[in-house]
Amino acid sequence: MNNCLKLQGASLAFVALLCMQSNVARATDVPSGPSVSPTMTQFESFILGRCIPCVREFFPIATVPIPSLKSPNFAGLAPANPAANTRAGEMRLELVRAYPLGQQSRQHMAMRVVLSVSGGTGTMLYPLGAGLLDEDEVPVLAAALSQMGKALASAGDEASTPLVETEFHADTVRIGVVRTPSDSLAYVQIAPSDPLFALKQVWELPAMYLPSQDLPALERAVLQVNAKIRALRGR
Repeated sequence: MNNCLKLQGASLAFVALLCMQSNVARATDVPSGPSVSPTMTQFESFILGRCIPCVREFFPIATVPIPSLKSPNFAGLAPANPAANTRAGEMRLELVRAYPLGQQSRQHMAMRVVLSVSGGTGTMLYPLGAGLLDEDEVPVLAAALSQMGKALASAGDEASTPLVETEFHADTVRIGVVRTPSDSLAYVQIAPSDPLFALKQVWELPAMYLPSQDLPALERAVLQVNAKIRALRGR
C-alpha cells in the first residue's frame, strides 16, 4: 500500500514538473522541440516553433540579371581561378510571409535571395542556393548598398590599396564590393549552414559577381521588397 502511495506521489510530482516547464516555455515564447541553430533566422524559428498550422505565402518581387564576367583577380591574395570567366545567371528576390492559420496578425516575413547560374547552353538556369534575410534587416541592406555605391564613386587615395572589401552580412546573406587598383566588382553570397561566413574572405565561399555599376539596381530591387513588406504591414 505504501509503495503504491509512493508511486502515485512520484507520478504527480513528475506531471507537476512537466506542467511547470510548459508554462515557462509559453511565458518566454521559446519554441519547443529541437534546439534552434545559431544560424537560423527569426523567420525560420517562428515557422518551426510558433506557426502551427502554418500558412506560407510567396511573392516574387524582382530579378537582377548577372552577366558573365572575367574571373576576379584578388591581387595575388587568392589562388588563381582556373575559369577565364564567371558564368552568367540571375539573382531573384522574393518575399515570404508566414502566419498561423486564421491568425494573420501574427505574420512574420523574410526576403528570400535565390541565386541561379547558367548551364552554358540555351536559357536553362540551375539553382546555386537560397538565403533568407529577416524583414527588419531589409531596409538596413538597402541603406548599406546606397552607402557602398557612394563610397565607390568617391574612392580616393585608398584606390591604390591592393584589395579593399566592403560588405553587408546578416542572417544567411552577404553582399559586398571588392576593389583592386584595376577593377571593382559587386558580389552576392549565401551561406545557410556557416555561422562564421562573415569572417571568411570573399573567395572562400561560392559567389556570384556582377559589375559594381549594378549596385543601384540591387538597391532598387531590395527597396521593392521593403515596399511590399510595408504594404503588407499596412504602413
